Amino acid sequence: MNALVSRRVTWPGITPQIIVETLRLTHSATGYLSEADILQRLPEEHSLKLFEPAQIDAAFAAPTTLQVADRLAGIARKLTRPVPGVTLDSLHGLGDVRRSLDRMLNDLQLWRGGDLSWSDVASSAVFHGPPGTGKTTMARAFAGSAGLPIIETSYSDCQKHGHQGDMLAALDQAFGEAKQAAPAVLFIDELDSFSQRDARPHNADYLRGVVNGLLEQINRAKDIGGLVLFGATNYLDTVDPAVIRSGRFDLKLHVPYPGKTGLRAILATKLGSENTGGVDTGAIADRLIGLSGADAEAVARDALGRARADGAPVNQQHLELAADQIVPPLDDDTLWRAAIHEAGHVIVMMRLGWPIPDRVCLTPNGGQVESAPVKSLTPRTAQERLQVLLAGRAAEICVFDQPSSGAGAGVQSDLAKATSLALAIERHWGFGDSGLLWDGLSAEDVWRAPADIRERVEVHLHEAQDKAEVTLRANRTVLEALAERLLRVRDMSGRDIELLEQDITASNDDVPSIEVASDAQSTCLEN
Repeated sequence: MNALVSRRVTWPGITPQIIVETLRLTHSATGYLSEADILQRLPEEHSLKLFEPAQIDAAFAAPTTLQVADRLAGIARKLTRPVPGVTLDSLHGLGDVRRSLDRMLNDLQLWRGGDLSWSDVASSAVFHGPPGTGKTTMARAFAGSAGLPIIETSYSDCQKHGHQGDMLAALDQAFGEAKQAAPAVLFIDELDSFSQRDARPHNADYLRGVVNGLLEQINRAKDIGGLVLFGATNYLDTVDPAVIRSGRFDLKLHVPYPGKTGLRAILATKLGSENTGGVDTGAIADRLIGLSGADAEAVARDALGRARADGAPVNQQHLELAADQIVPPLDDDTLWRAAIHEAGHVIVMMRLGWPIPDRVCLTPNGGQVESAPVKSLTPRTAQERLQVLLAGRAAEICVFDQPSSGAGAGVQSDLAKATSLALAIERHWGFGDSGLLWDGLSAEDVWRAPADIRERVEVHLHEAQDKAEVTLRANRTVLEALAERLLRVRDMSGRDIELLEQDITASNDDVPSIEVASDAQSTCLEN
Protein backbone atom coordinates (compact mmCIF):
# COMPACT_ATOMS: atom_id res chain seq x y z
CA MET A 1 0.00 0.00 0.00
CA ASN A 2 2.85 2.41 0.77
CA ALA A 3 4.12 1.97 -2.77
CA LEU A 4 0.81 3.27 -4.09
CA VAL A 5 0.83 6.44 -1.97
CA SER A 6 1.33 9.56 -4.06
CA ARG A 7 0.56 12.18 -1.43
CA ARG A 8 0.83 12.39 2.36
CA VAL A 9 -1.24 14.81 4.43
CA THR A 10 -0.45 15.56 8.08
CA TRP A 11 -3.65 16.01 10.08
CA PRO A 12 -3.03 18.74 12.70
CA GLY A 13 -6.25 18.10 14.55
CA ILE A 14 -9.39 20.18 14.27
CA THR A 15 -8.78 23.93 14.09
CA PRO A 16 -11.05 27.00 13.82
CA GLN A 17 -10.11 27.38 10.14
CA ILE A 18 -11.00 23.74 9.42
CA ILE A 19 -14.38 24.34 11.10
CA VAL A 20 -15.00 27.34 8.83
CA GLU A 21 -14.06 25.45 5.66
CA THR A 22 -16.25 22.51 6.65
CA LEU A 23 -19.20 24.81 7.34
CA ARG A 24 -18.69 26.31 3.88
CA LEU A 25 -19.49 22.85 2.47
CA THR A 26 -22.19 21.74 4.91
CA HIS A 27 -24.14 24.88 5.76
CA SER A 28 -23.81 27.23 2.77
CA ALA A 29 -25.24 26.90 -0.69
CA THR A 30 -23.08 29.74 -2.01
CA GLY A 31 -19.87 29.12 -0.10
CA TYR A 32 -20.07 32.53 1.56
CA LEU A 33 -20.01 32.71 5.37
CA SER A 34 -19.85 35.30 8.11
CA GLU A 35 -16.34 34.12 8.96
CA ALA A 36 -15.52 36.84 11.49
CA ASP A 37 -18.66 36.11 13.54
CA ILE A 38 -18.03 32.37 13.43
CA LEU A 39 -14.38 32.68 14.47
CA GLN A 40 -15.33 35.01 17.30
CA ARG A 41 -17.76 32.44 18.71
CA LEU A 42 -15.57 29.36 18.27
CA PRO A 43 -13.46 28.06 21.21
CA GLU A 44 -9.67 28.26 21.10
CA GLU A 45 -7.75 25.76 19.02
CA HIS A 46 -6.36 23.80 21.99
CA SER A 47 -9.93 23.29 23.24
CA LEU A 48 -11.09 21.97 19.86
CA LYS A 49 -8.43 19.25 20.05
CA LEU A 50 -10.28 17.77 23.04
CA PHE A 51 -13.36 16.94 20.93
CA GLU A 52 -14.47 13.41 20.11
CA PRO A 53 -16.12 12.70 16.72
CA ALA A 54 -19.59 12.28 18.25
CA GLN A 55 -19.35 15.70 19.86
CA ILE A 56 -18.40 17.31 16.53
CA ASP A 57 -21.33 15.52 14.84
CA ALA A 58 -23.74 16.80 17.48
CA ALA A 59 -22.55 20.38 17.00
CA PHE A 60 -22.79 20.22 13.21
CA ALA A 61 -26.39 19.02 13.47
CA ALA A 62 -27.36 22.63 14.32
CA PRO A 63 -29.19 24.31 11.42
CA THR A 64 -27.08 27.47 11.11
CA THR A 65 -23.37 28.23 11.10
CA LEU A 66 -23.56 30.47 14.17
CA GLN A 67 -25.50 27.83 16.09
CA VAL A 68 -22.81 25.28 15.18
CA ALA A 69 -20.16 27.64 16.57
CA ASP A 70 -22.21 28.21 19.72
CA ARG A 71 -22.66 24.47 20.25
CA LEU A 72 -18.94 23.89 19.82
CA ALA A 73 -18.20 26.64 22.37
CA GLY A 74 -20.68 25.12 24.84
CA ILE A 75 -19.14 21.66 24.51
CA ALA A 76 -15.64 23.15 24.91
CA ARG A 77 -16.60 24.79 28.20
CA LYS A 78 -17.59 21.39 29.57
CA LEU A 79 -14.45 19.68 28.25
CA THR A 80 -11.90 22.30 29.28
CA ARG A 81 -10.26 21.75 32.65
CA PRO A 82 -10.25 24.71 35.03
CA VAL A 83 -7.09 26.73 35.55
CA PRO A 84 -5.92 26.88 39.20
CA GLY A 85 -6.77 30.14 40.95
CA VAL A 86 -3.44 30.31 42.80
CA THR A 87 -0.45 31.95 41.06
CA LEU A 88 3.26 32.28 41.82
CA ASP A 89 2.68 35.88 42.92
CA SER A 90 0.60 34.58 45.83
CA LEU A 91 3.47 32.40 47.11
CA HIS A 92 6.31 33.71 49.24
CA GLY A 93 9.86 32.71 50.17
CA LEU A 94 10.57 30.85 46.91
CA GLY A 95 13.99 32.44 46.27
CA ASP A 96 15.94 30.83 43.42
CA VAL A 97 13.05 28.48 42.65
CA ARG A 98 10.88 31.45 41.65
CA ARG A 99 13.54 32.70 39.24
CA SER A 100 13.74 29.27 37.58
CA LEU A 101 9.96 29.08 37.25
CA ASP A 102 9.81 32.60 35.82
CA ARG A 103 12.29 31.54 33.12
CA MET A 104 10.10 28.54 32.33
CA LEU A 105 7.05 30.82 32.07
CA ASN A 106 8.95 33.12 29.74
CA ASP A 107 9.95 30.19 27.50
CA LEU A 108 6.36 28.97 27.47
CA GLN A 109 5.12 32.40 26.41
CA LEU A 110 7.69 32.55 23.60
CA TRP A 111 6.59 29.12 22.37
CA ARG A 112 2.94 30.15 22.41
CA GLY A 113 3.83 33.18 20.33
CA GLY A 114 5.68 31.04 17.79
CA ASP A 115 9.06 32.54 18.68
CA LEU A 116 10.62 29.40 20.20
CA SER A 117 10.68 25.74 19.23
CA TRP A 118 9.22 23.40 21.85
CA SER A 119 12.49 21.43 21.88
CA ASP A 120 14.21 24.58 23.18
CA VAL A 121 11.68 25.19 25.97
CA ALA A 122 12.62 24.32 29.58
CA SER A 123 9.52 22.20 30.19
CA SER A 124 10.28 19.82 33.07
CA ALA A 125 11.46 20.05 36.68
CA VAL A 126 11.61 18.10 39.92
CA PHE A 127 10.77 19.88 43.17
CA HIS A 128 12.67 18.30 46.06
CA GLY A 129 12.97 19.22 49.71
CA PRO A 130 11.51 18.50 53.14
CA PRO A 131 7.78 17.86 53.67
CA GLY A 132 5.45 20.82 53.96
CA THR A 133 7.40 23.23 51.76
CA GLY A 134 4.59 23.60 49.22
CA LYS A 135 5.86 21.55 46.29
CA THR A 136 2.34 20.62 45.15
CA THR A 137 1.10 24.19 45.59
CA MET A 138 4.08 25.40 43.56
CA ALA A 139 3.08 23.22 40.60
CA ARG A 140 -0.49 24.50 40.80
CA ALA A 141 0.72 28.09 41.07
CA PHE A 142 2.87 27.68 37.95
CA ALA A 143 -0.17 26.35 36.10
CA GLY A 144 -2.24 29.28 37.38
CA SER A 145 0.39 31.81 36.31
CA ALA A 146 0.65 30.18 32.87
CA GLY A 147 -3.14 29.98 32.47
CA LEU A 148 -2.96 26.19 32.04
CA PRO A 149 -4.98 23.35 33.54
CA ILE A 150 -3.12 20.88 35.76
CA ILE A 151 -3.47 17.11 35.84
CA GLU A 152 -2.22 15.58 39.08
CA THR A 153 -1.27 12.03 39.91
CA SER A 154 1.08 10.19 42.28
CA TYR A 155 2.53 6.77 42.94
CA SER A 156 -0.23 6.13 45.51
CA ASP A 157 -3.00 7.31 43.18
CA CYS A 158 -1.87 4.83 40.54
CA GLN A 159 -1.08 1.95 42.89
CA LYS A 160 -4.52 1.94 44.51
CA HIS A 161 -6.04 0.66 41.27
CA GLY A 162 -4.68 -2.84 41.87
CA HIS A 163 -1.92 -5.05 40.49
CA GLN A 164 0.91 -3.88 38.28
CA GLY A 165 -1.15 -3.88 35.09
CA ASP A 166 -3.85 -1.74 36.71
CA MET A 167 -1.25 0.65 38.09
CA LEU A 168 0.39 1.07 34.69
CA ALA A 169 -3.03 1.63 33.14
CA ALA A 170 -3.76 4.38 35.67
CA LEU A 171 -0.40 5.97 34.92
CA ASP A 172 -1.15 5.77 31.20
CA GLN A 173 -4.56 7.41 31.79
CA ALA A 174 -2.97 10.36 33.64
CA PHE A 175 -0.46 10.92 30.83
CA GLY A 176 -3.22 10.50 28.25
CA GLU A 177 -5.38 13.15 29.91
CA ALA A 178 -2.42 15.52 30.05
CA LYS A 179 -1.59 15.00 26.38
CA GLN A 180 -5.20 15.60 25.38
CA ALA A 181 -5.42 18.74 27.52
CA ALA A 182 -2.08 20.17 26.29
CA PRO A 183 -1.01 22.86 26.67
CA ALA A 184 -1.24 21.78 30.29
CA VAL A 185 0.81 20.86 33.36
CA LEU A 186 1.22 17.24 34.48
CA PHE A 187 2.30 16.87 38.12
CA ILE A 188 3.60 13.55 39.51
CA ASP A 189 3.95 13.41 43.28
CA GLU A 190 5.87 10.87 45.40
CA LEU A 191 8.60 10.33 42.83
CA ASP A 192 10.75 8.73 45.53
CA SER A 193 8.37 5.74 45.45
CA PHE A 194 9.69 5.10 41.92
CA SER A 195 12.90 4.07 43.65
CA GLN A 196 16.08 2.59 42.28
CA ARG A 197 15.52 -0.62 40.36
CA ASP A 198 18.84 -2.14 41.46
CA ALA A 199 18.14 -1.68 45.19
CA ARG A 200 17.00 -5.33 45.43
CA PRO A 201 13.85 -4.84 47.53
CA HIS A 202 11.52 -7.79 48.10
CA ASN A 203 9.26 -6.51 45.28
CA ALA A 204 12.09 -5.71 42.85
CA ASP A 205 10.36 -7.22 39.79
CA TYR A 206 7.17 -5.25 40.43
CA LEU A 207 9.08 -2.02 40.96
CA ARG A 208 11.22 -2.56 37.88
CA GLY A 209 8.12 -2.86 35.72
CA VAL A 210 6.53 0.23 37.26
CA VAL A 211 9.64 2.37 36.80
CA ASN A 212 10.04 1.15 33.22
CA GLY A 213 6.40 2.06 32.59
CA LEU A 214 6.98 5.58 33.92
CA LEU A 215 10.09 6.00 31.77
CA GLU A 216 8.17 4.96 28.67
CA GLN A 217 5.40 7.46 29.42
CA ILE A 218 7.85 10.33 30.00
CA ASN A 219 9.71 9.53 26.77
CA ARG A 220 6.45 9.70 24.82
CA ALA A 221 5.28 12.88 26.52
CA LYS A 222 8.40 15.02 26.32
CA ASP A 223 7.80 15.94 22.66
CA ILE A 224 4.15 16.92 23.16
CA GLY A 225 4.09 20.66 22.54
CA GLY A 226 2.76 22.58 25.54
CA LEU A 227 2.97 19.70 28.03
CA VAL A 228 4.94 20.84 31.10
CA LEU A 229 6.03 18.01 33.39
CA PHE A 230 6.63 18.49 37.13
CA GLY A 231 7.58 15.93 39.75
CA ALA A 232 7.96 16.18 43.52
CA THR A 233 9.84 14.20 46.14
CA ASN A 234 11.03 14.59 49.69
CA TYR A 235 14.03 12.34 49.00
CA LEU A 236 15.68 13.03 45.65
CA ASP A 237 18.55 10.59 46.25
CA THR A 238 16.17 7.59 46.44
CA VAL A 239 14.51 8.21 43.04
CA ASP A 240 15.71 5.93 40.26
CA PRO A 241 18.41 7.99 38.44
CA ALA A 242 16.91 7.14 35.05
CA VAL A 243 13.65 8.87 36.03
CA ILE A 244 15.21 12.23 36.92
CA ARG A 245 18.04 12.36 34.41
CA SER A 246 18.29 15.35 32.09
CA GLY A 247 15.96 14.97 29.14
CA ARG A 248 13.22 13.63 31.38
CA PHE A 249 13.34 16.10 34.25
CA ASP A 250 15.78 18.82 33.24
CA LEU A 251 15.68 21.04 36.34
CA LYS A 252 16.21 19.90 39.92
CA LEU A 253 14.75 22.66 42.10
CA HIS A 254 15.43 22.46 45.82
CA VAL A 255 12.52 23.85 47.84
CA PRO A 256 13.82 24.69 51.35
CA TYR A 257 11.92 25.87 54.39
CA PRO A 258 11.17 29.59 54.08
CA GLY A 259 13.29 32.20 55.87
CA LYS A 260 12.00 34.85 58.21
CA THR A 261 10.86 37.16 55.41
CA GLY A 262 8.98 34.36 53.70
CA LEU A 263 7.32 33.26 56.93
CA ARG A 264 6.16 36.82 57.64
CA ALA A 265 4.69 37.08 54.16
CA ILE A 266 2.89 33.73 54.53
CA LEU A 267 1.42 34.79 57.88
CA ALA A 268 0.33 38.17 56.51
CA THR A 269 -1.27 36.64 53.43
CA LYS A 270 -3.14 33.99 55.40
CA LEU A 271 -4.32 36.43 58.08
CA GLY A 272 -5.44 39.04 55.55
CA SER A 273 -4.67 42.74 55.47
CA GLU A 274 -7.56 43.54 57.80
CA ASN A 275 -5.93 41.48 60.59
CA THR A 276 -2.25 42.41 60.34
CA GLY A 277 -2.32 46.06 61.32
CA GLY A 278 -2.20 45.52 65.07
CA VAL A 279 -0.06 42.38 65.33
CA ASP A 280 3.66 41.66 65.15
CA THR A 281 4.00 38.87 62.61
CA GLY A 282 7.79 39.21 62.79
CA ALA A 283 7.84 37.92 66.37
CA ILE A 284 5.86 34.86 65.31
CA ALA A 285 8.07 34.35 62.25
CA ASP A 286 11.10 34.35 64.59
CA ARG A 287 9.64 31.39 66.44
CA LEU A 288 8.79 29.53 63.23
CA ILE A 289 12.20 29.75 61.53
CA GLY A 290 13.22 26.26 60.51
CA LEU A 291 9.61 25.14 60.06
CA SER A 292 7.59 24.88 56.87
CA GLY A 293 5.22 27.28 55.20
CA ALA A 294 2.46 24.79 56.01
CA ASP A 295 3.25 25.31 59.71
CA ALA A 296 2.97 29.09 59.29
CA GLU A 297 -0.40 28.68 57.58
CA ALA A 298 -1.54 26.39 60.41
CA VAL A 299 -0.63 29.07 62.97
CA ALA A 300 -2.58 31.69 61.01
CA ARG A 301 -5.65 29.45 60.70
CA ASP A 302 -5.57 28.68 64.42
CA ALA A 303 -5.24 32.37 65.28
CA LEU A 304 -8.16 33.26 63.02
CA GLY A 305 -10.24 30.53 64.66
CA ARG A 306 -9.44 31.86 68.13
CA ALA A 307 -10.39 35.38 67.02
CA ARG A 308 -13.72 34.17 65.61
CA ALA A 309 -14.46 32.34 68.86
CA ASP A 310 -13.77 35.54 70.80
CA GLY A 311 -15.81 37.62 68.36
CA ALA A 312 -12.89 40.00 67.96
CA PRO A 313 -10.15 40.89 65.44
CA VAL A 314 -6.94 38.85 65.56
CA ASN A 315 -4.60 40.10 68.26
CA GLN A 316 -1.08 39.19 69.35
CA GLN A 317 -2.29 36.79 72.03
CA HIS A 318 -4.23 34.80 69.44
CA LEU A 319 -1.04 34.45 67.39
CA GLU A 320 1.15 33.59 70.37
CA LEU A 321 -1.24 30.90 71.61
CA ALA A 322 -1.54 29.48 68.11
CA ALA A 323 2.25 29.38 67.75
CA ASP A 324 2.52 27.62 71.12
CA GLN A 325 0.58 24.69 69.63
CA ILE A 326 3.13 24.29 66.85
CA VAL A 327 6.35 25.21 68.64
CA PRO A 328 6.61 25.80 72.40
CA PRO A 329 8.77 28.87 73.12
CA LEU A 330 12.40 28.40 74.16
CA ASP A 331 13.65 30.16 77.29
CA ASP A 332 16.23 32.94 77.02
CA ASP A 333 19.12 30.84 78.36
CA THR A 334 18.50 28.08 75.82
CA LEU A 335 18.29 30.59 72.96
CA TRP A 336 21.54 32.27 74.00
CA ARG A 337 23.32 28.93 74.20
CA ALA A 338 21.96 27.97 70.77
CA ALA A 339 23.16 31.30 69.33
CA ILE A 340 26.67 30.73 70.74
CA HIS A 341 26.64 27.18 69.38
CA GLU A 342 25.70 28.21 65.81
CA ALA A 343 28.05 31.20 65.87
CA GLY A 344 30.83 28.77 66.81
CA HIS A 345 30.26 26.77 63.63
CA VAL A 346 30.36 29.92 61.53
CA ILE A 347 33.52 31.37 63.11
CA VAL A 348 35.53 28.16 62.72
CA MET A 349 34.35 27.70 59.13
CA MET A 350 35.54 31.19 58.24
CA ARG A 351 38.75 30.98 60.25
CA LEU A 352 39.69 27.82 58.38
CA GLY A 353 39.24 29.64 55.09
CA TRP A 354 35.95 28.01 54.13
CA PRO A 355 33.30 30.10 52.31
CA ILE A 356 30.92 32.18 54.37
CA PRO A 357 27.83 30.03 54.93
CA ASP A 358 24.67 30.86 52.98
CA ARG A 359 22.58 31.19 56.11
CA VAL A 360 22.63 30.75 59.89
CA CYS A 361 19.44 30.78 61.93
CA LEU A 362 17.89 29.86 65.26
CA THR A 363 15.12 27.27 65.03
CA PRO A 364 12.72 25.58 67.46
CA ASN A 365 15.23 22.71 67.63
CA GLY A 366 18.24 24.91 68.36
CA GLY A 367 19.82 26.24 65.20
CA GLN A 368 21.14 25.57 61.75
CA VAL A 369 23.98 26.59 59.46
CA GLU A 370 23.40 26.17 55.72
CA SER A 371 26.02 26.14 52.99
CA ALA A 372 26.91 24.32 49.80
CA PRO A 373 27.34 20.53 50.15
CA VAL A 374 30.81 19.00 50.26
CA LYS A 375 31.64 17.13 47.06
CA SER A 376 34.95 15.57 47.97
CA LEU A 377 37.38 15.52 50.89
CA THR A 378 41.13 15.19 51.32
CA PRO A 379 42.88 14.16 54.55
CA ARG A 380 43.33 17.87 55.41
CA THR A 381 39.79 19.01 54.61
CA ALA A 382 38.33 15.96 56.38
CA GLN A 383 40.10 17.02 59.58
CA GLU A 384 38.89 20.61 59.05
CA ARG A 385 35.34 19.36 58.59
CA LEU A 386 35.63 17.59 61.93
CA GLN A 387 36.60 20.91 63.54
CA VAL A 388 33.58 22.62 61.98
CA LEU A 389 31.24 19.87 63.14
CA LEU A 390 32.50 20.11 66.72
CA ALA A 391 32.82 23.91 66.76
CA GLY A 392 29.34 24.40 68.22
CA ARG A 393 30.15 22.17 71.18
CA ALA A 394 33.57 23.86 71.52
CA ALA A 395 31.88 27.30 71.54
CA GLU A 396 29.64 26.23 74.43
CA ILE A 397 32.70 25.08 76.38
CA CYS A 398 34.46 28.34 75.56
CA VAL A 399 31.61 30.56 76.82
CA PHE A 400 29.76 28.41 79.40
CA ASP A 401 32.66 26.12 80.53
CA GLN A 402 30.61 23.04 79.63
CA PRO A 403 28.65 21.72 76.65
CA SER A 404 24.96 20.85 76.46
CA SER A 405 23.23 17.77 75.09
CA GLY A 406 22.34 19.63 71.87
CA ALA A 407 25.46 18.55 70.00
CA GLY A 408 24.50 14.89 70.40
CA ALA A 409 20.70 14.94 70.07
CA GLY A 410 19.94 12.32 67.44
CA VAL A 411 21.45 10.62 64.40
CA GLN A 412 21.69 13.95 62.54
CA SER A 413 23.43 15.75 65.40
CA ASP A 414 26.94 17.23 65.30
CA LEU A 415 28.45 14.40 67.34
CA ALA A 416 26.78 11.73 65.23
CA LYS A 417 28.02 13.32 62.00
CA ALA A 418 31.50 13.84 63.46
CA THR A 419 31.65 10.22 64.62
CA SER A 420 30.64 8.96 61.17
CA LEU A 421 33.22 11.26 59.61
CA ALA A 422 35.99 10.07 61.91
CA LEU A 423 35.06 6.45 61.14
CA ALA A 424 35.16 7.27 57.43
CA ILE A 425 38.64 8.75 57.86
CA GLU A 426 39.79 5.42 59.27
CA ARG A 427 37.66 2.84 57.45
CA HIS A 428 36.21 4.40 54.26
CA TRP A 429 38.83 6.64 52.73
CA GLY A 430 42.13 5.30 54.04
CA PHE A 431 43.04 8.67 55.60
CA GLY A 432 43.99 7.28 59.03
CA ASP A 433 46.23 4.60 60.52
CA SER A 434 43.83 1.68 59.95
CA GLY A 435 45.01 0.78 56.47
CA LEU A 436 43.07 0.58 53.20
CA LEU A 437 40.51 -2.09 54.11
CA TRP A 438 37.00 -0.69 53.57
CA ASP A 439 33.87 -1.28 55.58
CA GLY A 440 30.57 0.56 56.00
CA LEU A 441 30.91 1.62 59.63
CA SER A 442 28.98 4.73 60.67
CA ALA A 443 28.00 6.32 63.97
CA GLU A 444 25.25 3.73 64.54
CA ASP A 445 27.84 0.93 64.22
CA VAL A 446 30.68 2.46 66.19
CA TRP A 447 30.31 0.22 69.25
CA ARG A 448 30.63 -2.85 67.03
CA ALA A 449 33.99 -1.62 65.76
CA PRO A 450 37.23 -3.10 67.16
CA ALA A 451 38.60 -1.33 70.22
CA ASP A 452 41.61 0.08 68.37
CA ILE A 453 39.32 1.69 65.77
CA ARG A 454 37.19 3.28 68.48
CA GLU A 455 40.34 4.65 70.12
CA ARG A 456 41.51 6.25 66.86
CA VAL A 457 38.06 7.75 66.29
CA GLU A 458 38.10 9.19 69.81
CA VAL A 459 41.50 10.76 69.17
CA HIS A 460 40.25 12.40 65.96
CA LEU A 461 37.22 13.82 67.77
CA HIS A 462 39.15 15.21 70.75
CA GLU A 463 41.85 16.77 68.57
CA ALA A 464 39.25 18.45 66.35
CA GLN A 465 37.29 19.81 69.32
CA ASP A 466 40.47 21.11 70.98
CA LYS A 467 41.57 22.90 67.80
CA ALA A 468 38.12 24.44 67.37
CA GLU A 469 38.17 25.64 70.98
CA VAL A 470 41.58 27.29 70.50
CA THR A 471 40.25 29.11 67.42
CA LEU A 472 37.14 30.30 69.24
CA ARG A 473 38.99 31.55 72.31
CA ALA A 474 41.16 33.63 69.98
CA ASN A 475 37.98 35.01 68.34
CA ARG A 476 35.84 35.33 71.49
CA THR A 477 34.76 38.92 70.74
CA VAL A 478 33.60 38.09 67.23
CA LEU A 479 31.93 34.89 68.49
CA GLU A 480 29.80 36.73 71.04
CA ALA A 481 29.03 39.62 68.67
CA LEU A 482 27.75 37.20 66.03
CA ALA A 483 25.73 35.30 68.64
CA GLU A 484 24.17 38.54 69.93
CA ARG A 485 23.15 39.60 66.42
CA LEU A 486 21.78 36.14 65.67
CA LEU A 487 19.77 36.17 68.89
CA ARG A 488 18.30 39.51 67.92
CA VAL A 489 17.39 38.82 64.27
CA ARG A 490 17.14 34.98 64.40
CA ASP A 491 18.03 34.58 60.71
CA MET A 492 21.19 35.85 58.95
CA SER A 493 22.40 35.52 55.37
CA GLY A 494 26.01 35.12 54.33
CA ARG A 495 26.10 38.81 53.44
CA ASP A 496 24.80 39.72 56.91
CA ILE A 497 27.63 37.71 58.49
CA GLU A 498 30.26 39.29 56.27
CA LEU A 499 29.07 42.84 57.03
CA LEU A 500 28.99 42.16 60.77
CA GLU A 501 32.57 40.87 60.75
CA GLN A 502 33.71 43.91 58.77
CA ASP A 503 32.00 46.28 61.23
CA ILE A 504 33.62 44.59 64.22
CA THR A 505 37.06 44.62 62.61
CA ALA A 506 36.71 48.27 61.61
CA SER A 507 35.62 49.35 65.11
CA ASN A 508 38.38 47.47 66.93
CA ASP A 509 41.68 46.86 65.20
CA ASP A 510 42.72 44.55 68.04
CA VAL A 511 40.00 42.03 67.17
CA PRO A 512 41.50 39.18 65.15
CA SER A 513 40.16 39.31 61.60
CA ILE A 514 38.45 36.23 60.23
CA GLU A 515 40.09 35.07 57.04
CA VAL A 516 37.69 34.20 54.25
CA ALA A 517 38.51 32.24 51.10
CA SER A 518 36.04 31.50 48.35
CA ASP A 519 37.58 28.30 47.04
CA ALA A 520 37.46 26.13 50.16
CA GLN A 521 34.99 23.35 50.95
CA SER A 522 31.76 23.88 52.86
CA THR A 523 29.14 21.85 54.66
CA CYS A 524 25.70 21.92 56.22
CA LEU A 525 25.32 21.57 59.95
CA GLU A 526 22.22 21.11 62.02
CA ASN A 527 21.97 21.05 65.77
